[in-house]
Amino acid sequence: MSFYLFGPFQLDAERLLLLDRGQPIALGPKVVETLLALVERPGEVFAKNALLERIWPEGYVDEANLAQNIYVLRKTLRTRWDAEAIETIPRRGYRFVAPVVRSEEAPLPSATARPHAHSPAVYRWSAMAASVALALIGALSLTIALSHGVSARATRSAEGTRLYEIGRYYWNLRTRDGIGKSLQYFARVIDADPRDARGYAALASANAMMADYGYGVASPRVYGERASAYAHKALTLDPNCGEAYAVLGVLKEQKKMGAPRQLDPALRDLRRAVALDPTSGPAHEWYGVALLNTGNVPAAYRELRTAAQLDPLSVATTAWLGSAAYLAGRYTDALAYARETLDLSPQRSDAYEILGLSYEALGDRSDATKAFEQLGRTCPKCRPQAAVLLAPLDAGAHRIAAAQAEVALAISHPEEVAPEDVAVAFASIGRRAAALSWLRRSNTAFAATEIANDPRFSSLRRAAGIGLQKPA
Repeated sequence: MSFYLFGPFQLDAERLLLLDRGQPIALGPKVVETLLALVERPGEVFAKNALLERIWPEGYVDEANLAQNIYVLRKTLRTRWDAEAIETIPRRGYRFVAPVVRSEEAPLPSATARPHAHSPAVYRWSAMAASVALALIGALSLTIALSHGVSARATRSAEGTRLYEIGRYYWNLRTRDGIGKSLQYFARVIDADPRDARGYAALASANAMMADYGYGVASPRVYGERASAYAHKALTLDPNCGEAYAVLGVLKEQKKMGAPRQLDPALRDLRRAVALDPTSGPAHEWYGVALLNTGNVPAAYRELRTAAQLDPLSVATTAWLGSAAYLAGRYTDALAYARETLDLSPQRSDAYEILGLSYEALGDRSDATKAFEQLGRTCPKCRPQAAVLLAPLDAGAHRIAAAQAEVALAISHPEEVAPEDVAVAFASIGRRAAALSWLRRSNTAFAATEIANDPRFSSLRRAAGIGLQKPA
């Protein structure tokens, strides 16, 4: 028999059983097989294709299944062990980076073994984490069918459901490739089940995200029009399709980003979407984001928490939840959500921002600097934004010349930086007039919410006056 020992864990290779200080952890066999493959070769990169072939030799499986297994493993390990054991190698695979000891004898049970107290920051992964993970993997079709406001009356094929699940996984990534693949899968859902509103609503969501993120070869206006058409088609098939109303709300929000009071039509559609389908993760997410844009941070945080509970594999939901936690002053929680986001999508630039800002708010300038530097490395076009975030840290460490150089780099690319962040950078090097000038360039509802709630703006809020108070 072979056992692999790492941190507080023992992995029984023969029984495919993971133990924490002698106590078994409930994980599906495919999840444990994934972990076993990685710990057998610690420090080595295990290619995705090789993992897929090893864990699912019985036939075709989508990469989404592997990503789910890695996500579950990271959450399970992290709630019991203060270490980042599984590293993602972009476009290649995964690597187990913690020390591993192999033993041919069963480890002695710990006399002090007891259930581990989970961190309150990562609220979703409590003592029920394993059950939630198994539900995600073993009963995903039922969960997704209930979580997107589809009609119970629709007749759905097994193939249509399978295609929908895969498409939803890729849609949740919110990357260019991910959204593009989701469009293909959702189109196949319509081919399989042409009278089911679910496929049309999903295509509406995918096109709305193409417009929102500026992906694809067509203009955002074109993708927005397609999203609207698919949403209305879904409503002709199912007048109570919550996801369709959610998409219509998002489209209205995209057109009215300047002032909170202009968001009322969007809020109405989003509230209706949530009322029609309270179990829709995307509806709660988009409603939460809209509430952030109105300045109602506590309500936004509640909606986004609900969205994350309903759709824990959604990259965008977890990223927005991190932003809401930060603006609510919940900096430790914001750190946890930012890390979760990066587990799901290591290229997500806004997660590095929230990670760094949260460290900064907690007084950890060293880790804040590392996060912002990683932002610049991970996303080359984000280097100016990274510079504007690094400048106040340099200034706070009395590296004024370095801070000035970062500010100069940032303002040489004005289209790549947030004006309000430039304002903070100028204030940090003592240029108050320039700071106020840049602050006045901020003209979005979300920027107003940031200025009203982010501690970095405390002195600038007083100097700017009543015009920058928290939105109603």
